[in-house]
Amino acid sequence: METERQSARTLYGIEVRTSNATPDDIAAVWKRFFTEGLADEIPQRADDKLIAAYFDYEGDHTQPYRFFLGCEVIDVACVADGYVLRSLPAGEYAIFHAFGEMPDALLDTWERIWDSELPRTYEADFEVHDLETPHEVALYIGVR
Repeated sequence: METERQSARTLYGIEVRTSNATPDDIAAVWKRFFTEGLADEIPQRADDKLIAAYFDYEGDHTQPYRFFLGCEVIDVACVADGYVLRSLPAGEYAIFHAFGEMPDALLDTWERIWDSELPRTYEADFEVHDLETPHEVALYIGVR
């Protein structure tokens, strides 16, 4: 298992409370984000990548959590109505890569993670989506 120490990151975007039993919630967030061009409204973006993050797990991956979609930002103190600021905690993360047609390749990678014996923290997990390479997504899973 490849792991990497990640620094804390400040994120700006939108979110929803959901669970893996209601995957349409996540699809709706993605649709809204692109349909409304929300990335263009995010100030002080660190780069052009999108971050999809999973926070506030009520237990393991079978329990509700908060799904976030947005961008890493630099030096943003307040947010516009309808947006949230989130902080990805510093820590050790296992790294996975999804290759292929999205979202199927991404969902297959998540299923492998859920079926693994990975010592997850369930504090925060995140995906890095680089729109220049749409058939590859890096997943970072918080581990002990």
